[in-house]
Order: sequence, then structure tokens, then C-alpha cells
Amino acid sequence: QVEGFGPRDPDDWDRVISRALHHPRGLTWMLDPRLRQPLQTLLGEEPDGVQSMYFYQGSEQRRHQDAFYLPGCMSTWVALQEVSAQNGSIQIQIGSHKKPLMHKEDFREDADGNKGRWHGWDQDDAFDALFEENGLPEIAIEAQKGDVVFFHGGLIHRGGPILEAGSFRHSWAGHYIPRSYNPWPYESHPRLRVSFDGVCRFTPTH
Repeated sequence: QVEGFGPRDPDDWDRVISRALHHPRGLTWMLDPRLRQPLQTLLGEEPDGVQSMYFYQGSEQRRHQDAFYLPGCMSTWVALQEVSAQNGSIQIQIGSHKKPLMHKEDFREDADGNKGRWHGWDQDDAFDALFEENGLPEIAIEAQKGDVVFFHGGLIHRGGPILEAGSFRHSWAGHYIPRSYNPWPYESHPRLRVSFDGVCRFTPTH
């Protein structure tokens, strides 16, 4: 059981997502000082952590962009054990972060009746279509225990197939945004952001 979350079934190995409430160990990982300088370089300024995820097993999640859910983010993924096709690698489309970014508005109709580009599409199918439009290669990211992978929130990626059914693939992911970045699409859920100096604050929703 994770503090602050309901009890899990003995065979429930679904990922744990933390936004407004962080397990102490997850918070320690998110603010590990070794991550600060690389994130400063990648984001161009001081980073704030906004979400962490713990994976017990490979997700096999379909293609997506993290920035679709967390605008402006940079993702950090840490292998807590060896990761390969056996227990589910990460599949990334090289250079897709330089191609169009999908937005939630693309699936909606505005007040004037104008429909977004992907209006009426299933979200997963839309990302597959965008992947095909990009025409860029997809590669598998395999890692050793302790390896850290940084990637842009606009990078199209997915959880690769798991060749060894039931195998574990312990890993942790953190998502960060630039200190000056404020846009946030969830007005009913203020965004908690945690700085490497330990200061916590909420992003305004209006």
C-alpha cells in the first residue's frame, strides 16, 4: 500500500501516478540533485517537478506524447532494473518532438462550431495516425539498472510489447516543467509544482 492511496489488490501491478500528493520516496527521487543540472540544460531554466509515476511492469501503453497531458514538460525515466524486450522496452519515434504536437483542443468543437483536426477520432488512433504522418523511424530503448533517459514531452513513444508474460520491469518516471511555464488545462485541479530547493507551490488555474 502506498501512503495516501487506497489499498491495492495483491495482483494489482498497475502504475502509481502522483501529482498533488507524493510518496516520500518518490519525492526524494524527483528532487535527486543529480537530475537538476541536466534538466536545467534541457529546459533552459530552473525545473519544477509536476508528476511522478512508478511502474511495476511494462505498460504496453499505446503511442502518445507526454505533453498532451502535461503541457511544456520534459520527461525523466529511470530504470530500476534491466529493461529489455523481455519485460517491455520503451519505443520512441526519433525526431517526433520536432513535428506537430497534439493538443486536447484538437479533439473538440469550439463555441463557433469549428472542429479540431482530430475531432471524432479515438485518441490512441489519432496518435498512431500522427506517427505515420511523421514518417520517422521508431527504435527501442533498452537500459541497465540505474540508467536515466531524458526525453522531450513532444516525443511520440509507447510501451513496447512484453515478451515474457508476467515479468516485472520496475522503473520510475518524473515530469518537469520550466519555472516560468504556467499554462495548465485542468482548471478544476491546480497543479502542484515542486522545486529542487524544496519549495512547493501551485500553478494558478485562471
